[in-house]
Amino acid sequence: MRDLVKLAREALELGEPCVLCTVVRLEGSGYGQPGSRLLVTQSGERSGYISGGCLEKDLLRQVWSRTTHGPALLAFDTRGDSVSSSRYQTGCEGIVYVLCQRIESANSPAYQVMVESQLQGRSLRIGTVYRSESADVRVGHIWVERPRTEVCVDSMPYPLRERLTAAKANQTIEFLGSDGGTIEVAMEILIPPKELLIFGAGDDVIPLVAAANLQGWNVSVTGHRPELVTSVRFPGATVFCRPWDDATRALSIRSDTNVLMMTHDLEADFRLLPQLLESPSRSIGILGPKRRLGRLIQSLYRRGRAISAQEAERIRSPIGLDIGAATPTEVAASIIAELIALTNCREGGKLHNRSHPLHDRAEHEVLNPGKGQVHISEILPLTSPIQAESCPLD
Repeated sequence: MRDLVKLAREALELGEPCVLCTVVRLEGSGYGQPGSRLLVTQSGERSGYISGGCLEKDLLRQVWSRTTHGPALLAFDTRGDSVSSSRYQTGCEGIVYVLCQRIESANSPAYQVMVESQLQGRSLRIGTVYRSESADVRVGHIWVERPRTEVCVDSMPYPLRERLTAAKANQTIEFLGSDGGTIEVAMEILIPPKELLIFGAGDDVIPLVAAANLQGWNVSVTGHRPELVTSVRFPGATVFCRPWDDATRALSIRSDTNVLMMTHDLEADFRLLPQLLESPSRSIGILGPKRRLGRLIQSLYRRGRAISAQEAERIRSPIGLDIGAATPTEVAASIIAELIALTNCREGGKLHNRSHPLHDRAEHEVLNPGKGQVHISEILPLTSPIQAESCPLD
């Protein structure tokens, strides 16, 4: 999403409007899961995705005309038995609902939440109204909850905050307005880009940085040789040149930060590892065979630095999935794959052998005001409400 936000910012600076297209609901299966986003500018540039490329053509053909008078909900039916979807032939067997919203200024709430999450590094839980048959609330309204200090676009009574906070990221919630009209809200969590810190600036780090950039991660490279630690060698990364004894100084290491030690220098790793173990990093990957890790741990122990069982759980060596990687490019793919699996709490096995669905199914919850729930009109009071436009493709 980082590149998407960058494109939107550049377009707005030129006075060029954009349309943000977000998958808000998926019935059945599909490539783009709820939360997938695509941004298209008036000049035709785009970033992101809603599918593997099979739905984008129809989306881009209609998106500007459909959003002339406000946000629009488009439905793409890819089921094999659907007459309207025969041209897709995707085999995905699902209905993809995409909310399309124009962004014409930096004050757009949809743009602001993306900037706050991606550029300011904040995790946000948001709820987006994607369908409304009630005059109480408009399509495109966004409720925002921030960690620790809960700040919302509109005033929210505690009962709804508690309900939305407990909702899963891929959950949709249905309310009834005061006039009996249905209102549907898509819940998701916007997380900042993943942080990857690499210690070492050898040639094998170059394809790794390139692969991490493709993921939209924030990458930092630290080394001790000025001729190697340059932005020219590692485009898209933040580079630091400093001695190994002080390598972590001024680095912001979060609890979700992944660290890689690729120094090819056992003494350098001896100096680095204690510093990194004192950090809150999620994982510490070390390049090299297990016998090298054993020598490193033994050397630290002899010098009075024992590694606890809890610390050992964060160390991953050799780093990477077992795919038989040999070249630097293959090793980079192996490492990136393991880090993605680690983030998603997966083991990294073969999808062919997986018996469960590839993705968690989105849940749909109905809140019935007649059974003690809160009316949406009491929760999201808005001015100038507009009706949702539900637009299946013709």
